[in-house]
Amino acid sequence: MYEKILDIAEQLFMTQGYQATSTRQITEILGVTQPTIYYHFKKKEDIYYAVMLRLSKDIEQNLTKFVEDPTQQLESKLISMVEFLREKHPFNFFVMMHDVQHSLPKEMTTKLYQLFSSSYKGPFIRLLKENREKLQASVDIEFAVSQLFILMASYLDNTNPKDNISEMIYLYLHGIYKE
Repeated sequence: MYEKILDIAEQLFMTQGYQATSTRQITEILGVTQPTIYYHFKKKEDIYYAVMLRLSKDIEQNLTKFVEDPTQQLESKLISMVEFLREKHPFNFFVMMHDVQHSLPKEMTTKLYQLFSSSYKGPFIRLLKENREKLQASVDIEFAVSQLFILMASYLDNTNPKDNISEMIYLYLHGIYKE
């Protein structure tokens, strides 16, 4: 039952956000009572954290595989990583960040940010650090990855299947300025 709760909660949290998802919705979809949910989780935020923890582990493992793939170069690895996130974890990044910042207690916000930093941003940071010689000397890698996530946000919700991730990554790496 624990995994079933997480499966349904993940679908709801990723499509509706934390605030718009209720434990009542989860129980209705599962066809169980509220006490069944509360047997496994004390409160909704615990369900959210468990969903994010499970998802983060999977995301980190898969993103790391792209980083370590010796057959791809930097640009193709970035494209593959963004496409993977889009397929595996379609979400509205802005809704998720708003929920985390405004709907959860500070301690939970901190835990979720640490989880996101290590499992989502971590592989991208590692990839850029491993390719440091290809980057401008003045580039702050952590800032560059943060900017990449801002850029990616509009691609991750899967609302426009015609979005060209390859072009976005090309512009991210090469810019539009002709020197």
